[in-house]
Amino acid sequence: MIQDPIFKQFIHFGLAALIGFVLGLERDMAGSKNPHADTRDFILIALIGAVSGYLSQQFQSPWIIMGGILGILSFLLSGYWIDRDHDTGITTEVAMILTFFLGVLIIIGFKEIATAIAIVILVILSHKKAIQSFTGKIQQYEMQAAIKFLVITFIILPVFPNQPLSNYMKITFGEVQTYEESSKELSIQMDYVPSLTSGDVVILYNGSGERLGPYTVKTHVNKVVTGVVQQDGIKPPVQGEVLEKVIDSIWLYNILNALNPYKIWLIVVLVSFISLVGYVAVKVLGPDAGIGLTGFIGGLASSTLTTVSFAKRSIETPMFNGSFSVAILLASAIMFPRLLLEIAIVNQAMMKNIALPLVVMGMTGIILAIYFSLRTNKDNPQNLSSMQLNNPFCLKSAITFGAIFSTILVLTRLATVYVGDQWLPVISLISGLVDVDAIAFSLSDAQKSGMISLDWASLNLVIGAISNTIVKLFYVFTFGDRRLFRQLAVSFIIVCISGVIALGI
Repeated sequence: MIQDPIFKQFIHFGLAALIGFVLGLERDMAGSKNPHADTRDFILIALIGAVSGYLSQQFQSPWIIMGGILGILSFLLSGYWIDRDHDTGITTEVAMILTFFLGVLIIIGFKEIATAIAIVILVILSHKKAIQSFTGKIQQYEMQAAIKFLVITFIILPVFPNQPLSNYMKITFGEVQTYEESSKELSIQMDYVPSLTSGDVVILYNGSGERLGPYTVKTHVNKVVTGVVQQDGIKPPVQGEVLEKVIDSIWLYNILNALNPYKIWLIVVLVSFISLVGYVAVKVLGPDAGIGLTGFIGGLASSTLTTVSFAKRSIETPMFNGSFSVAILLASAIMFPRLLLEIAIVNQAMMKNIALPLVVMGMTGIILAIYFSLRTNKDNPQNLSSMQLNNPFCLKSAITFGAIFSTILVLTRLATVYVGDQWLPVISLISGLVDVDAIAFSLSDAQKSGMISLDWASLNLVIGAISNTIVKLFYVFTFGDRRLFRQLAVSFIIVCISGVIALGI
């Protein structure tokens, strides 16, 4: 036990030396022409970093590490000055500086991070030609598209509030005049003569925006309203505190309650991301393989977003509508087994009841995708190598999709509030336009709680799935080429009919 700490230190120093050896070996094998840095130099630099880190801990002085790196820099600068007539780049020198700090990280307790960084450095150093080839192929418009995507993701998205817009519909109700803790009686001084009658109920919020609770009006004289408040567990109102209430327009409240700016913009980001993934896949793997693979993977995440992304591509390159049809059909087909798996996790009885129609719809979509794939390769094999995508990211189209998505969200919320449970098929149909996963989990909970029967819940889930399939055609019609729409219209109708037939068996 006494030797254990010393043994650990030996292990750490050995790891530092090993990392230095591997990085130095790569530089030697890569044919580095730097005469002042071979494998032995990398090992020694890693050990210098380890010793600097160890001494800084023992003497509790970070200046020892600073002295170590200054010594390494002096060595590198002197070597560079001596051989300044031969410009061979500074990759090896930068790798040596990083090797020093990796040695420091290992000793001060971050050996996992140091090992990971060393592997990244090794990958970067050993793939010089691949990186140079990749950077040589990047076009200016591609870099601009990537920058726009980073802006909307890491600058604009965090700014949007992650709460419904209805939370901003509060207006000043009045100022607390008196409050009796025992009777919960609250008197409020108003700035105007209120149009309130005895028995009216107002939901009040305190100055911090927290819900105070329902306030039942008893009387009001001039500008003073007296009533009883039922607190929701937060601190009681105090004299002089300004209270707020939600505006009286219930329909406007329901509309704004459906709109969460952060989540809506997140959808815009996801649309853009799917588009960029497809662009990169096509460029790296080739048009046919890239489109098919992206359609399959995109369908696992969001078949709707994948459909929108490829529909937009069809405007730029309509000659590849066959390949786009394959991707969209694969994305739509994979939605059905994904939905079946989700239901199996929360409600196995319902999963067994809907397994046949969902499996049939999924298999029908895959068969149609295979058909389009074979026909595309047979009719247009030469086009697959000439595909050019000149717009990897279109912010205008992404925002348009966000606006359409927001509209459907509002329609779904209004239908849910004003139609009621007796019109469950209508709600399922409308909810499926937005998110089939949401209606699936809602129906599962209702069935497990005994509110609806198993067959009724299964029927409405299939209605939601069919609705979600049909809405993809609407997105293709809105964002895509008309010829792509005509191809997919027949296919999607076949998929939906197969589900209805399977449901009736």
